[in-house]
Amino acid sequence: MLWAKLVAATLLLTCVCGAAASWKEEGAFDVGLNSKASSKKNVLFIVIDDLRPQLGCYGQKYMHTPNIDKLASESLVFDRAYCQFAFCAPSRNSFMTGRRPDRVKAWNFRDHFREPGIGENWTSLPQYFKKNGYLTLGVGKLFHPGLPPNYDPPSWSEENLPYFNPTPSRFCPGGDSRCELDPKTTNFSDIMVLDTALERMELAAKNASDRPFFLGVGIHKPHLPWKVPPGFQELYPLESIQPPVDGYFPHNAPELAWNDCWKLWNHPFYDTNVTMYSLNTSMSHADVVGLRRGYYAAVSFMDSLVGTVLDRLDKLGLKDNTVVSFHADHGWQLGEHNMWCKMSNYELGTRVPMMIRAPWIEGSAGKRTSALAELVDLYPTLAELAGLPAPTENIQGQSLSKLFTDQTTPVKTAAFSQFPKCGKNWAWMNPCGGRLRTQFDYMGYSIRTADYRYTEWVTWIGSELKGNWSNVVARELYDHKADDGTDLSAFENTNIAASQPAVVQQLSAAVRQQFQNDT
Repeated sequence: MLWAKLVAATLLLTCVCGAAASWKEEGAFDVGLNSKASSKKNVLFIVIDDLRPQLGCYGQKYMHTPNIDKLASESLVFDRAYCQFAFCAPSRNSFMTGRRPDRVKAWNFRDHFREPGIGENWTSLPQYFKKNGYLTLGVGKLFHPGLPPNYDPPSWSEENLPYFNPTPSRFCPGGDSRCELDPKTTNFSDIMVLDTALERMELAAKNASDRPFFLGVGIHKPHLPWKVPPGFQELYPLESIQPPVDGYFPHNAPELAWNDCWKLWNHPFYDTNVTMYSLNTSMSHADVVGLRRGYYAAVSFMDSLVGTVLDRLDKLGLKDNTVVSFHADHGWQLGEHNMWCKMSNYELGTRVPMMIRAPWIEGSAGKRTSALAELVDLYPTLAELAGLPAPTENIQGQSLSKLFTDQTTPVKTAAFSQFPKCGKNWAWMNPCGGRLRTQFDYMGYSIRTADYRYTEWVTWIGSELKGNWSNVVARELYDHKADDGTDLSAFENTNIAASQPAVVQQLSAAVRQQFQNDT
């Protein structure tokens, strides 16, 4: 059985030699690259859903992620990378266009950048490569389904249409959020994505000597439900799993910053078998460790899929001429702050794993940088690394390419994120997922510097689609000076805004400078 062999290989290779175990080990033809395509590099763009830095290469040594860890050893790893919005569709509308959410006007699951009067004429990230002669291929969840419609046909070459992204199953049996099921009798959408990605890569390889390619691969796991093939949960014995140290809402934090992720959201992935919780009441210990185990197993399953994609790239002789970009769309809270979702402005909601492999840049392999980075920076960064001219459209990201030769000099002094809230009763707020954007009640604007995270909550002016900076309803400030990124529970546990007026004043000015005119 494929999944049984995979799990055994994962355990053996992780524990014994640290090598990578992948989903399949199939033969593939080899393709050489000639000088016609050598000036432009290929791009393999891997996007993972709901993945926080829960990886061995990010200091979580108990995680079984040998393939991504191996990729990290060959890449520049960004220790402080952040999304611009901790929600699937807004984040993807942002980084796939190189523009921030307030510019895109997409803050939930209703709107997208291709709407008339916004970005119908914008050039998306893959479309930029297409305009520069690339074969642009994509599979899986790159854009959020329907936002923009049909996964944005202008972004893709004709060979990639119609776009393929299978609908993931919504439930585990019995209404559970985590389970092990047999791939022989159960459709795994991510395995279908993998198979199609390998087909697309072989297509790209056949033409690589004459036409460079951009291949995007969007993997759904570890998005809920945490459904995996047998054996992945066994990698994480229940008795080895620890609950979060900060399983409580931050002291002195405003209630509107909290999210009752499942009970209020009434999500189709909702787990009917866990004990409910509230702002000041946590789940049972058994549910906490069980849910964390489910997430960990889903991460390891995802790692095996990524390994197969990377193995195939190598076998096709494309590794040395291909930029590999790996990142998540946003993070996730696994009980930290007594939250079980992504939807927040906190570190675990906004921080993402991000690494980029560019084999031809000497000295970049296995290096790390603590320089602040944002997903909106991927557009210009990948264009430059691939050897394309700098985009001339008014994108908002900055190229991070100089960090490949100098990891210590920052490109930017801050990273920015935001998140809305709807509802007048702070104890019963929701993340505005289905609201008209004119009907939001609040927007939280957040800045992350090397030392602090500051979030300013303001009321929303629906008629103008912007925050009301004259009506601040709450402020949050958290000290990150001692944060090296490996402890996912030690920070943002006490809001110190009231005791640090000078820092609040400074960071409030920076937030306003960034967001007030960002339309």
